[in-house]
Amino acid sequence: MRTALLLGLIWSGLWMAFLYVIMKYFPWEMLHDYPEDVRKASTLPEPTRKQKRNAKIFSGIGSIIIFGALILFGLLRFRAERADFLTLFWFLFIIAMSWNVIDLLVMDWLLVCTVRPAWLIIPGTENCSSYSDYGYHFKGFLIGCIYTTIMALIFAGIDYAILRFLIWG
Repeated sequence: MRTALLLGLIWSGLWMAFLYVIMKYFPWEMLHDYPEDVRKASTLPEPTRKQKRNAKIFSGIGSIIIFGALILFGLLRFRAERADFLTLFWFLFIIAMSWNVIDLLVMDWLLVCTVRPAWLIIPGTENCSSYSDYGYHFKGFLIGCIYTTIMALIFAGIDYAILRFLIWG
C-alpha cells in the first residue's frame, strides 16, 4: 500500500508537469476541461498548423511516458512475486486514484479555485466566476473515479499478461 501511494505521488508529479506544459504552451488543448463560461469568454487565438503539430507531438510523447510509467510500476513491483489480477488492479488503482485526488485537491481546488496562477488563466477569462466553482471540479473528480477504475482495469490486464506470459514464465 505504501509503495502504491509513493508511486501515486510520482505519477501525479508526471501528470502535473505534463499539464503545466500543456497549459503554458498549448492552452487550447485544455479549453474543453474548463467550465462553459470560460470556454465562451476565451480569446485564445486559433492555433497555427505548427502549434497544433507541436501539441500533438508533445501530447503523444507525454502520454507514452505517463502511461508507460504506470505499466512499468506494476511490472517492477510484481516481477519477482506472482500476484493475481485483482492484486495488480488494486495496486494500479491506488496509483491512479492518487492522481485523481491530487488533481482535485491541488490542481483544481488549490491552484484553479484559490491561487489562480497566470499560466492557468485562459486569456479573456480573467473575470469568469466559474474559476471558483468547487462543485464543478468535484463533479470532474467523480467522473475521474470512473475513468480511473477503467484505466486500472486495462493496465492491470496489460501488466498481468506481460508478467504471466513473459516474466513469470
